[in-house]
Amino acid sequence: MKRLSIIIIALAGVFSLRAQQLPVATFFQDLQYVWNPGFVAFNERADVGAFYKKQWVGFENAPNTAFVGLQYPFTDLNMSASIGILADNAGSLTQQGIHLSYNYKLRQFFKEDDFLSVGIQGFFHQFKLDPTDEVILVPDPSIQMMSQTAFTPSFGVGLAYKSYVEEFAGENIFYFGVSMLQLLERESIFDQDVIAPRQQHYFLNAGYKFYGLDYAIEPIVQVNYIDTDINYVNLGFKYELEETFWAGLSYSSVNDISINGGVILNDVGRRSSFVKIGAIAGINMGQSFNAGPGFEFYMSYNFEAN
Repeated sequence: MKRLSIIIIALAGVFSLRAQQLPVATFFQDLQYVWNPGFVAFNERADVGAFYKKQWVGFENAPNTAFVGLQYPFTDLNMSASIGILADNAGSLTQQGIHLSYNYKLRQFFKEDDFLSVGIQGFFHQFKLDPTDEVILVPDPSIQMMSQTAFTPSFGVGLAYKSYVEEFAGENIFYFGVSMLQLLERESIFDQDVIAPRQQHYFLNAGYKFYGLDYAIEPIVQVNYIDTDINYVNLGFKYELEETFWAGLSYSSVNDISINGGVILNDVGRRSSFVKIGAIAGINMGQSFNAGPGFEFYMSYNFEAN
């Protein structure tokens, strides 16, 4: 079992080296700006938030991601900006970096009270490859080497559409976003002869909010695409009671099943502000590979921008 655990973690590092070099997108919709600059301050409110994601609980050095960020709208200028700090670990590969994003909103794009947001993101990541003695159990030349680091800045672009600006105003809302990240491709992240080509990543996120008197029902679809061999689709459903709580379910094409939920605390610190605290718990139900459960924790402080 120990040998199998080592192999699984080593494969996580190889997977990150060759393909999934950015963290897998979270199901928390308030954090989609991390993967698409078009979603920065999508609700036109300021937000300070953080999340932590742990996959394959029980395995040492299993994939995990931490992020903290600020997003702020400049409503009178029809633009928004964000800054964030990311730390990600997948087996022998770790990365830390800063994200800077900006978007501009084209209002009344198709109709009154909608907008199309067009954004650009710059990210500046320090990658580190640090194989351990145990990892050499896996016969792969890309992870049998001395520790090395590389600083690899890049950029991405994204757009997002929202059919109506104000939430819980009696109008159902359709939203859609697509982004392309790591547009600066290179043969290898590292300078030495390592099988680690930088890959472009494509993210799609869409949903529809059906509003009742004081609740919303929201089906959601997410797509993460890298190439014809590395991609997945995540389908989900969310119920939210206004200013109280939310709960949801999701299922992915890689057989991940998860539940999520959280509470909303109003008027914290100032009027018309709120705190969101939420969590996701999931497990992989695949027959060929079952790495165990995973979880995510999310917290944010949301307030009106002056």
